[in-house]
Amino acid sequence: MATQALMPVEEYLQKHFEDREPEYRDGILEERPLPNYIHSLLQAFFLQFLASFTKSDRLTVVAELRVKLRDGRFVLPDVCIFAGAPTDLLPSVAPLAVVEVLSPDDSPNDLLLKLAEYHHWGVANIWVVNPDTRRIYTFNGTELQVTDAFALPAFHIVIPQEEVFRQVNSRFPRSKR
Repeated sequence: MATQALMPVEEYLQKHFEDREPEYRDGILEERPLPNYIHSLLQAFFLQFLASFTKSDRLTVVAELRVKLRDGRFVLPDVCIFAGAPTDLLPSVAPLAVVEVLSPDDSPNDLLLKLAEYHHWGVANIWVVNPDTRRIYTFNGTELQVTDAFALPAFHIVIPQEEVFRQVNSRFPRSKR
């Protein structure tokens, strides 16, 4: 069994990665699942849909921003939605919401672990998008729950499932089996 040399956190934070930046867990670099075109379309959808809500600086929406969950743990959520604007280049304060779009090679166990870490960090709205099943979920701290819309009531934001998948469905209609 191969072992991986531990990388000091300072080295990770200063390192320039030529390929896709890995996440960091207590000295170990964790490769992130590779996204596909649909994954990227869905990330772009959230950025575009929420753009109008960011004009007043009440919300900030970013993709793949490195955040610090705790000492020794750094991740790059697919989308972060912050109330206001983060004041640190490396945010350590939990965003209002995170969106994780599943990739074809995502591990269910790794996903649930990451979602639990978000919950423990204090993320109030943890949203998961499954492009294969065209379903959306919220995570309540222990399990995924199917939902028909993502909502941030304090900001008067509701994102129906049909809207999430509108562009994807027009470009990649699901085959009838």
